[in-house]
Amino acid sequence: YPLALKHVSCVSEHVRRKFSAAGVLPHGARVVYNGIDPEPYLVAHQGRAARRGDTQHLIYVGGILPHKGVHTAIDALGLLRQRGVSDGLRLTLVGGSHPDYEARLRRRVAELDLHDQVTFHGRVKREQIPSLLGRSDVFLFTSTWEEPIARSVMEAMAAGLPVIGTAVGGQGEMLHHGENALVFASDDAAQLADCILRLEHDPALRLQLANAGQRTVLEYFTLERMVDQMEAWLEEIVAC
Repeated sequence: YPLALKHVSCVSEHVRRKFSAAGVLPHGARVVYNGIDPEPYLVAHQGRAARRGDTQHLIYVGGILPHKGVHTAIDALGLLRQRGVSDGLRLTLVGGSHPDYEARLRRRVAELDLHDQVTFHGRVKREQIPSLLGRSDVFLFTSTWEEPIARSVMEAMAAGLPVIGTAVGGQGEMLHHGENALVFASDDAAQLADCILRLEHDPALRLQLANAGQRTVLEYFTLERMVDQMEAWLEEIVAC
């Protein structure tokens, strides 16, 4: 028998549009955004606010995989090095990887002479992520595929990091250029490099984006809000 879907929720408007266009969603499918518990990240933000220095620490958290676009971050740092403006920048890559892709990235780091500026941190336990974000200054989201909506960006924003990211898939519903993030075109290392340099030279903008990003998460992307919306929707279904 064909599967009949009567009540469906989607994690983003992007997902709802995509599956509606494919004709697999019922009328009235809801969008209920995923959410996080912001508390550990708010604590990390307090610790980060007390740490300031001459080095700007960039961090990427996620799969070290081709469709995640991590190569774009390395190429952007290489462009900044060629321009002689990368000395104060450090990039940490956190997450599990595909061996072939990681080998490609390491070769690229060697070609660009970025050994002292790029760290492959590897996979970590989830409970370690807040402290890693707390020791960082800027979060990079480099994905090239249409993400439904990324938890990692929510965590970074909650931790008070300004985000530079691609507005792919559902991220376009979260990231608004110049308001709560800087947005660059996927796979565009030059544009990413410009965004990194812009934040390095504009502390006021860093603070503005960080504060706005944190407000975005606390208003739209908390676990509590997600549960409340889901419960309200289920109550509507039962009452029908």
